[in-house]
Amino acid sequence: MKPKIQRNLAPGRKKDDTVNLNQLPGKPSPYKLEAGEGMRYVIGRHLATVIARAEDLGVAMAGTILSGSKGAHFPLHSHQSTHEAMFILEGDVSLTLGNKVFELSPGDYVNIPPGTPHAFTYLDHRGKLVAWTFGGNANTLYAALGQPYEGTVYSESSADIDWGRAVDGVDVQFVDHGSDLVASTAKLEAAPEGAVPFVLRGGEGERMLAGEQLYTLMGMAHNSDGLFHSLMTEGPKGPMIPKHMHEKTCETFFCLSGGMEMLVGDEAISLAPGDFLYIPAGVPHAFQLVKNDTRFMGFLTPGNFEQFFRYLCQPFDGYMYPLVPPPFRFDRVIQHLAELDLKLLGRPGGPPPPPPAAAA
Repeated sequence: MKPKIQRNLAPGRKKDDTVNLNQLPGKPSPYKLEAGEGMRYVIGRHLATVIARAEDLGVAMAGTILSGSKGAHFPLHSHQSTHEAMFILEGDVSLTLGNKVFELSPGDYVNIPPGTPHAFTYLDHRGKLVAWTFGGNANTLYAALGQPYEGTVYSESSADIDWGRAVDGVDVQFVDHGSDLVASTAKLEAAPEGAVPFVLRGGEGERMLAGEQLYTLMGMAHNSDGLFHSLMTEGPKGPMIPKHMHEKTCETFFCLSGGMEMLVGDEAISLAPGDFLYIPAGVPHAFQLVKNDTRFMGFLTPGNFEQFFRYLCQPFDGYMYPLVPPPFRFDRVIQHLAELDLKLLGRPGGPPPPPPAAAA
């Protein structure tokens, strides 16, 4: 059966119509959300836009875009069983992580294992981040504490929230500072070993090239005890990668810049900046970058697929994909296909050859 993409559209509307349903599928399936859509909750001067829940994904994973007015503060808390990862989308954010304080800017990535106290404050009026949770239900806090909200931007006039209100059954514990805070600028350039809290500076991580595309592993599987890994992909417009599917791996696609064309089953889906797409395990898919300087990030769960990128790619010390790409090494993927959660449904290709040198 061909997968049917669920969209945030009202019955009877054409697919290109713009309509706000403020809802999610409620059952595991591929689905797309346009920028700003999801289940929105106002929590004081915060806006939480839930773009994925466990019931929509079929796995213990959830995603929320958080924004708020300058000075809006999310108090110190921890999760007993939920692993959280954050990525700064816009503006500057002050983050308390354990007993350290970081000033975060767009592109910074944060790993927050269970039991790690953390809090954040927006330092300007454009602060926005995306938070993903794994293995627990901490994401249900926004519905428990907030109020359903029709607006697509935070409210500057909302009253402060009572953070002490009971949130029974939610994996969130509000805590006091157990030690003196230490201001820190020690953002890392590579993920450390193990499931430990860390802040990775924007653009940093394990960088690799596959043809003209630059892949950056920000969080490794060992940083989450195998729950997930996080990946940034960027490059110029180019050909569609081969259609494929995974038996166990679920993928998210969040477009940051440029534009993408996704093939999900036999259906073409366009992604613009801010759009989100979920691909469950077992669904054939492929993607193509259709605009220059396209960037998208994704979380893959479980985290056992990252070795694919090391087979496919070559290590890269730079920060921008090169004008003349290196050889496309899909042969190494074929050699290790038996150990990968990958079923190829199309013929592997490669980047176009470099243009011929101009005549003298």
